[in-house]
Amino acid sequence: MRDDAIGERVRLETRGETLCVRDALEGEELRLVSDTEPDPEPALTELFPFPVDRAVSFEAGSISVPDYSAVTVRRADGEFVARLDDPMELRRGSYCFDVSGVAKALIRATDVAVSTTGMADSGAVDLEFDRSVTVTVGARSLHTRPEATITVPDDPAALAEAVSVLGSSIKEFSAERSWPTLRGYPPRIERGDALDIPSPLVPPDTGVEVVVRPDYADVYRLSTLSYYLGARMVTGNAPAIRLANGYIESLPTEGVALEERAAELLRTWFFLDTLTRTEGYVPSDRYEYELVGSELPFYPPKLADLSMSERLMEYLEVDAETVAPYAPDWPTEAVLRPNPTGAELLPHLAHVLAPVRVRGTAEPVDSGAPDALATSPWLAPAGGTPSPDDDPLPAGTSVLTPASYENRLRRETTASGDVRFVALVGSAERATRTRRALSEPAVPDGVGEWEVLDEPDAEAVGTVLSDPDVDVAYCALPVADGAVAAADDTVAVADLGDAPTLTVFEGTDGVDGGLAAVENGGLGSVAVAGPPSSTALRSVVALLAAGTSMTASVSLSGLADETRIRRVGDPGVPVASNSVSAMQVNTVRSESPTSHRFERGSVLSLQDRIGIEQTQLFEGFDELSELVGTTRTNGPAVDSSQLLAMLEQDDSIVRFNDRLLLPSDDLSEADVERMARRALAEDASEGAISGSLAEERRPD
Repeated sequence: MRDDAIGERVRLETRGETLCVRDALEGEELRLVSDTEPDPEPALTELFPFPVDRAVSFEAGSISVPDYSAVTVRRADGEFVARLDDPMELRRGSYCFDVSGVAKALIRATDVAVSTTGMADSGAVDLEFDRSVTVTVGARSLHTRPEATITVPDDPAALAEAVSVLGSSIKEFSAERSWPTLRGYPPRIERGDALDIPSPLVPPDTGVEVVVRPDYADVYRLSTLSYYLGARMVTGNAPAIRLANGYIESLPTEGVALEERAAELLRTWFFLDTLTRTEGYVPSDRYEYELVGSELPFYPPKLADLSMSERLMEYLEVDAETVAPYAPDWPTEAVLRPNPTGAELLPHLAHVLAPVRVRGTAEPVDSGAPDALATSPWLAPAGGTPSPDDDPLPAGTSVLTPASYENRLRRETTASGDVRFVALVGSAERATRTRRALSEPAVPDGVGEWEVLDEPDAEAVGTVLSDPDVDVAYCALPVADGAVAAADDTVAVADLGDAPTLTVFEGTDGVDGGLAAVENGGLGSVAVAGPPSSTALRSVVALLAAGTSMTASVSLSGLADETRIRRVGDPGVPVASNSVSAMQVNTVRSESPTSHRFERGSVLSLQDRIGIEQTQLFEGFDELSELVGTTRTNGPAVDSSQLLAMLEQDDSIVRFNDRLLLPSDDLSEADVERMARRALAEDASEGAISGSLAEERRPD
C-alpha cells in the first residue's frame, strides 16, 4: 500500500515531553512521556517487526507508558521475551516494546540495557534505559471502523472495482493477516450515481485476481474471498482465481456450486494461514496442528516467507475435507438477493469474513420482504440456507441491514456488570413471575440495573423502547406490524427516535418491530414466538449481560428449544463487553454423581473475531493454544468442586447435563451431585425404553 494511503491513519505529535500517538480513525490518543522534550524525525516503518502506519525517532533516556496499556517485551526481530506484568531488568540488547492501549505503538531501542516497572499495580509502565539512546516509535491505527466511503452506481462491474479496494484495510498479506487485528475495517460502500473511490484507497499489490462475470450474484459470492486475498476483482467470461505466477484456478459456473467452492477455499486457506503463522509474530504450539499436521504435505511455518501466489499453490495441494473438521465454525454466513441493495453490506460481511450466498429473486414479490439474511452455527434454520423470498422466514434466521453494522460503529458497548435490563409486561401475575425469575436466587452477574414495568402506558413504552441507555429491553406486550399495544394506546416502533442496544419482542413471528428498532439505532433484535420459561428468560439475560453474542445467548439459554426465534442484525453482535477472553462453553456430562466429563469450546462474535487464539489453562488440558470458535472434545473428568470452580470463571459458560448453570445460582457440591443423579437416572430410563423398542423391532 502506498504511504499516502495510510499516512493519516495515525499522527505522531509532541506536546512538551509527551509524544502523542493520535489514532485518527478511532479518535483516541495514547501518550508516551519522555525524560526530555522529543525532537522527532521521520523514521522507516520497515524497522519494526510488525506493521506500523508511521514512525519517528528521537533521543531519550526513559519512556513512560500511561495507564491502561498492556506492554510486551520483544527482541528487535519480534521474538517474544515477556509481558511486563512485573518489574524486569533486561540485559543489553535490542528490544521492541509492544504497547496495546487506546492506540497501538511499538517502541524500539537498540544496544541498550533496560530497567522496567510492571503493570501489576495498574499504573504507568516505565522503561529506564542505561544511557540516552535513539528511540524509534511506530504506531498503527486499531482501525476498528472504516476510513473512507466508496460510492458505487448500480452496476456490477463498478461494484467489482469497489470490492478490489476493500483489502486496503489489511495491514499485510502474509499469513499473519489471519489475525483479526491485522485486518482493519474495510471502507464503506454506498450506492450513488457514479463510481467514486477516494484517492487514498488503492487495491493491494498481491498479484492475485478474482474473475467474476459482470452480475451481482458472482460479485457477492466471491467478495469475501477476494477481500481476504487482497485480490483485484475483474470481470470475465467465467469465474476463476488468477495467481501472479500465471496459474489459473477455475471455479464452478453454477451458482450454488460457485458459492460452496468460494466458502471452501476461504475456510481452507484461512485455516492453513493460521498454522503457517505459528512461528511468526505470536509463536504458538497449536492444538489443531496436532490433529491435522500428519495429513498435510508440508510443514506450514516453512511457507511463511513465500509470496501469496506461492503459498496458495501449496495450499491447493490440501483437500478441503482434510482441514474442515478442525477449522472454527464460521460465526456468520450471509444470504443476499442478486440485486444492488446488498452492495452496502459487503464491507461489513468482509470484516467478519462471512461467506456470501445468493438466493431469491432480484425483485421481491412482497415489498416488505428482506434483501439480506444471515445464519449462525449456534441457531441454524432447519431447512438449510434460507431465501429472502421465504414467507414466513424460517426460524433461526437473521435479517441483515447496513444500519445494524453502522449503529455498532457509533455506539459504546456497555461493560459487563453495568448492563441495564427492562421488561414490559401486561399483567401483575406476569410481572411477579418475571421479577422472581430475575432475582431468585440472585440477580445474574453482569446485570447492573433492572426493572419490570407492569401494564405500562404508551408514554412509558415509548420511553423504554427509545432509550439508548437500556441494554436489553424485553417487550412481552402484544405486538403486530411493528406496533406495541400499551395499556392505553399503541406505539409504532418506527416513530421512536432511538432504541435500546437489543430489543426482544415476545409473541410474534414477524420482524417488523425489530427492523424498526435497528433502524432507530439498535444493534439487534429478537422475535420470540411464545413466552419463555422463567429458567430460559433468566439464562438469556445472564448470557447477554456476560458478553455472549446475541445468537449464542439465545441458543445456550435453551430459549430456542422452547419457541421459534427470528432475529435482526449480525448473529454475533454482543450486548456487553467483558475484560477477559472470548466466552468459553463447557459442556459437561456426568459419568457418576461425583465425576463429570467435559468438552470445552468458545464463542466467536463481532467483539472476538475469527482468527484469535487462546490457551486453555484449566487443569487437565495441555497448554497448546487453539483457535477461538473450535471445540476440544478430549476434556478431563472433574469432580463437583472443580465444576463449581469452573462456573466461577468470568469467561465461562457451563452446560451441565443440558442445563445451563449460572454463578448466581449459588450451588453447592451437594446440589451438583443431586442434579447429576437425576440426569443419570433419566438417561438410564431413556436407555431402557430405547432398548425395549429395539427388542420389539428386531426381525425374527
